[in-house]
Amino acid sequence: MSQQYPQQPQQPGWGGPQQPGAPVPQPPKKRSTGKIVGFGCLGALALFVMIGIIGAVASGGDNKSDGNTSSAKSSTPTGAASPKPDAEKNAPSKDVKASDLAETTAPTPAATLGGNIAPWVDKMTSHGVTWEKQGTKESIGGLPPTRDWFGEAKGATFSAPSFTAHAITDTHRRILSLSCNATGISKGRSSEQVAIFTDCVTAAGLDGIDNTKVRTWIQTELPAMLGKDGMQVEHIELGKAMLSMDTVGNTAAISIEQR
Repeated sequence: MSQQYPQQPQQPGWGGPQQPGAPVPQPPKKRSTGKIVGFGCLGALALFVMIGIIGAVASGGDNKSDGNTSSAKSSTPTGAASPKPDAEKNAPSKDVKASDLAETTAPTPAATLGGNIAPWVDKMTSHGVTWEKQGTKESIGGLPPTRDWFGEAKGATFSAPSFTAHAITDTHRRILSLSCNATGISKGRSSEQVAIFTDCVTAAGLDGIDNTKVRTWIQTELPAMLGKDGMQVEHIELGKAMLSMDTVGNTAAISIEQR
């Protein structure tokens, strides 16, 4: 006889026999908490990595920009001079002599007679003047520099009349004054002195001077003034100039200058 063992009762669930009419048991739900936590950690890690990359790129751009700025700054020459004002640009070179600087920078006197000194010098030379000064620079403290012409014509004999001629110009040779002085003039030779005095005033071609009027005035006044006792003085206005003539005995002087 075979020995039979009692069968163990089976737990209801998966794989066991179903009792008729019994509800079908549901399979146990798998827990997804671990997966969620895992994916969450990976997402946070990826976010930090992306932030790091963006920050590195931005930092690299700033550094590059700073590098360009620094390079631009460094390309500027050290100690480069800033643009100089016009007054400093126009300053004379250190090599310029003080005398030349005074001549070029001194203000031009407003009281000039114009004209040309060269023909005046030639005319006085034709009357026998020997020049001691020809355009010599003269300077008096506080006044603009000038140029001087001075010469003398001596008579052929001791008793023959002699005269001097003197001109002053500015540094640009524009005439400031003209004058002639004569001594030993006799009444019989007044016509010769009239010619010299007329040339002394008119030969330079002064601005606004009527040469005919000058000649007529000298021809009329000089013979009448010579030989009289005491000083005789006559003046005539010629536009912006004043023509003056004076005599003492047998000496006479004539001058023209700005009035």
